[in-house]
Amino acid sequence: ATWRDLDRATQAHGLATTGGIVSDTGIAGLTLGGGFGILMRKHGLACDNLLEAEIVTADGRIRKASATEEPDLFWAIRGGGGNFGVVTSFTYRVHPVGRILWGPIIHPVDRAGDVLRHYQKFMEGAPDELQAYGAFLFGPDGSPVVAIVPAWIGPVEEGLRVLRPLREFGPPIADLVQEIAYTDHRAIFDAAYQRGFRNYWKSNMLDSLTDGAIEALAGEFAKAPSKAAGTGIALEALGGAVARVKPDDTAFAHRGAAYSVIITTAWKDPSGDATSRAWVRGVWEALRPFAPQGVYVNYMQEEADEGEGRVRAAYGAKYERLAALKGKYDPGNLFHSTQNIRPT
Repeated sequence: ATWRDLDRATQAHGLATTGGIVSDTGIAGLTLGGGFGILMRKHGLACDNLLEAEIVTADGRIRKASATEEPDLFWAIRGGGGNFGVVTSFTYRVHPVGRILWGPIIHPVDRAGDVLRHYQKFMEGAPDELQAYGAFLFGPDGSPVVAIVPAWIGPVEEGLRVLRPLREFGPPIADLVQEIAYTDHRAIFDAAYQRGFRNYWKSNMLDSLTDGAIEALAGEFAKAPSKAAGTGIALEALGGAVARVKPDDTAFAHRGAAYSVIITTAWKDPSGDATSRAWVRGVWEALRPFAPQGVYVNYMQEEADEGEGRVRAAYGAKYERLAALKGKYDPGNLFHSTQNIRPT
């Protein structure tokens, strides 16, 4: 099942749970790795809303995992990725979600420093009902721009008031914020991640969005080899309900991070493989001095690309407990085609 499928079912009743920002993302992988989405600052990660799971472990047993049944396994699958079995059923907590405010506020790329500093300052005091993304991307005509993309999930009239400082700053060259159905919010990302393209990405977590980080991102974005819709750099604000979950309550390792940053590129011709990958890695390397937090599991490449050290960093201080539970539930490491946790 995808998030498109789940949202259509829950929104028929005016409900939703935290889910991914691309429609055809599977609910399973996203939830097991943590689960970012526009509801997370209000309602927590997808894994924070998981109440129960049915999982087939390496020994062939079908197990129920919840706060009261197999609680260690339940802890592990909320952020530990696909290392512990095949999950065949998810039961989620859902929340009332009506129409939302959503859309990009676009500025010239040469004002990126001012725009992103305003974005960070604004998000420091933003209510939980607001998620907002900062992004370097290319417009339909191929021109580079910087954008703030707010998602307001509270009462619309209140949101119009809250968003005013974001919408009036600059002023922007385009303000496309509008009231839409919750199920329509993924259209902007679906357009960016079309089928038929070759893709590569890397990611990091940030404690803060410093001037140095902003300068590094702006400087490296100018070197992008492709102007395809899937090429860009996106910042996702965390905090809110994500940060209020106790660090040891789940296996998700980055409750204290302020932002996740993901660098992506898309291209069609295989001859562009080396250049495209080199650009993404160049942005990532330039950002590393400002990114001590590790990486979100769901934004990682295969281990051969990332290296075992990066895999450990993705799980942070949770790695040793996860490795011990891996030894209990999958001692032979059957489930290894993931950001793999080695059993102990």
